[in-house]
Amino acid sequence: MAFLKKFFGQKTDSQSSLYKTNLNEIYNKSPFQKKQITSTIQDQKKLEQFELILEQQIIDLEALKKLTWRGIPNEYRAKVWKLIVKYIPPNHMSQTTILQKKRQDYQQYIKNYYQHMNEQERDENERKIIKIIQNDVLRTQPDYKLFRDPRIQEMFKRLLFIWNMRHPMSGYVQGINDVASPLVVVFLNEYVQIDFNSFDVPSNFDKLPEEILIDIEADIYWCLCKIIENIQDYFTANQPGVQEAYVKIRELIKILDYPLYQYFEDQQIDLNHFAFRWVLCLLIREFPLSLTIRLLDTYLAEGDEMANLHVYTVTNLILKCAPEIKSKNMSEAVIFLQNLPTKEWTEVQLEMLLQEAFVFQDHFEKTKGHLKLNQGNTNRSSIL
Repeated sequence: MAFLKKFFGQKTDSQSSLYKTNLNEIYNKSPFQKKQITSTIQDQKKLEQFELILEQQIIDLEALKKLTWRGIPNEYRAKVWKLIVKYIPPNHMSQTTILQKKRQDYQQYIKNYYQHMNEQERDENERKIIKIIQNDVLRTQPDYKLFRDPRIQEMFKRLLFIWNMRHPMSGYVQGINDVASPLVVVFLNEYVQIDFNSFDVPSNFDKLPEEILIDIEADIYWCLCKIIENIQDYFTANQPGVQEAYVKIRELIKILDYPLYQYFEDQQIDLNHFAFRWVLCLLIREFPLSLTIRLLDTYLAEGDEMANLHVYTVTNLILKCAPEIKSKNMSEAVIFLQNLPTKEWTEVQLEMLLQEAFVFQDHFEKTKGHLKLNQGNTNRSSIL
């Protein structure tokens, strides 16, 4: 609350009349406003709430999204993600049929795009893409043993190559591997128990049948497709979605912390120096894997508005770093921003980041006349 008062309470001569706002009014709309006294009570209540919705014959997706915004219990996350990205329908009667059909389609993709020829038969471009994907797979989530397992790596390599072949407009772009990585854990957890702290290889993983692993791979692929649909412009030529995000982030910083904006201007610090990875990879590289999974709960609950909340979350992360940034020179600040100390964050800190981002979004999206974006001119020589 104090953090929000700092920004909504500060006034300049030019802004005092424009940005007066009832902070309590917008703060109380936050999905995190009501907290249980203990985590045990909270967890039990949350389980009961999810059970109540998921037991419906036709699931109320809006109610499910609202509940999902605050985080999903591990045991329900896979099904909930599939529902809210619209991979499976809310009607229980048709879920199995749809799921089987999508998995069969993916098995055909494997035959068409991956198994039909050996390495020598592929053209030069395909071999180049496979090499890039293979290198990216080796670098994905390097802190966790699960992602070093040969079966997981082969699955990852195959689904990313099929993504490339099925999406010629963008093809495979580095960063898609990062977006896919939480899906691997969540959908694998439906069949073998994952330790959501260590992310080690489960003791019974080697007993998991290959056909089950293919089904998991299919689920990852189709849900990845659904997620990328909401941020497609991040991955197409010249990445216009990233450039538009930069423009909005810059304008928000200018409004919320003008001294920080001026510091970036004076030091000639460009958002590309540190924020490209943040925007493109949905902040997945900046936090421990357990927190990125929690982050995706909220992002996926936003549906078509995911990219918008993401921009406010990135902006809020920059604002939180402001005191540290302004105490450094240009090179020190960039190094700090490229290596944020967020790997030690807790879920409470992440939830506060999202809570504040939601408040900013709720305020500014309702007062768009006060936030002047220049989205028609994003090809600038310097974004910040």
